[in-house]
Amino acid sequence: MSDDDDDDDAEEDTVKYAKQVINLGSGYDTSWWCLVGNNASRDGKEESTKRSRVKWYDVDFAEVTRRKIKTIEKHEALREPLGVYHFERDGSELRSTSGYNLVSADLRDAEEIKEILTEARVDWQLPTLFVTEVALSYLNGEKCEKALRMCATFDGESSSSNNGSKDRNKVVANRAIVSYEAMRLNDEFGRRMCRNVREQRGTPFLALEEENGSRVDCASVEAMFLRCGFDSAKCRKMTECQDVLLSREEIYRAERLEMLDEREEFNLIQSHYGVSVAVRGDYFARKYRRWLMS
Repeated sequence: MSDDDDDDDAEEDTVKYAKQVINLGSGYDTSWWCLVGNNASRDGKEESTKRSRVKWYDVDFAEVTRRKIKTIEKHEALREPLGVYHFERDGSELRSTSGYNLVSADLRDAEEIKEILTEARVDWQLPTLFVTEVALSYLNGEKCEKALRMCATFDGESSSSNNGSKDRNKVVANRAIVSYEAMRLNDEFGRRMCRNVREQRGTPFLALEEENGSRVDCASVEAMFLRCGFDSAKCRKMTECQDVLLSREEIYRAERLEMLDEREEFNLIQSHYGVSVAVRGDYFARKYRRWLMS
């Protein structure tokens, strides 16, 4: 680990990133390490290039990021891919020369997220993929839409008055979000799910408990993304993802990993979660064309 923040920043500035991922409510997710691991099977030069061209931000509460940092510090397999790294914000954030960043912020406050991500040197002109996994479900409708509007439209330059920044703002932001969240909680099974989450975890699905909650079905989820500034959106229930998108061979492989006795209950649970993809700009419209059009 380096104590020389200026040297770390200078080294990072030499890397030309092609795209970035922002994982909101990331928890202890290890997707970045999986990406690095997949690249490790290639030759050293290509691995280094692939690793350096993706800038990654994991975002969660400070208490979560501090625990994650402690875990990283304990394990060489987690430390080594980071390269040179240092801590910020009282040890709740991590910056590395590999492009991986751990950021502490409250997803309920979209304005705070804008400020903190900009301080963490997010390049809002890069094609940016946002990821959420049962994180938006805990926000009420208003805060959820503010977070989504930030994902779709914030460019980091809006408050600047110089002409150069104005010219940059004319470039359409290439944004996408892949979101796995609870939905359809307005039926009896869904209401029971809400009660269980509230009573057992103490962290309720606020948006879905609201009267006339905004995520009743796939159509209302898609409308929410469009309302927040994305060009197009497609939501699928998990049951559809399994039946339509997975091959019989893949389903059989998964079933062999663990025997499933209560198939009906499993399908009922899956019908109350969905995967959504929403895009803005041509870059991601091309990348996710099959998902959006099929």
